[in-house]
Amino acid sequence: MITDTEVTKICEYVRNNIQNKFSMKELEDLLGISARAIQYKFKKELNKTPFQYIEEQKLLKAFEMIQAYKREKTVTQVAEDLGLHHLGRFSIKFKKRFGLSPSNLARIKT
Repeated sequence: MITDTEVTKICEYVRNNIQNKFSMKELEDLLGISARAIQYKFKKELNKTPFQYIEEQKLLKAFEMIQAYKREKTVTQVAEDLGLHHLGRFSIKFKKRFGLSPSNLARIKT
């Protein structure tokens, strides 16, 4: 459970704007605190950096979208919708996180 309200605010912002490419400057402006303070708070609350959190959220959303839209969207379209433009890197990280490639997930019949 996240107890730091500033970390909670960033997490909500990320989830609500998951398609964006985020910058530390954007997060600093959102909270009005320094990059170092943000990094410290994330490490303390979530044991990860803000950008590790953002990547994790994008991968989770990609998994959800591939399952939901497998007939309407390609894996490439899902990745691009989430601002994940390096498809090779996306596929490697996705497979590491979920144990199967995005294309294999898209082939699973539901």
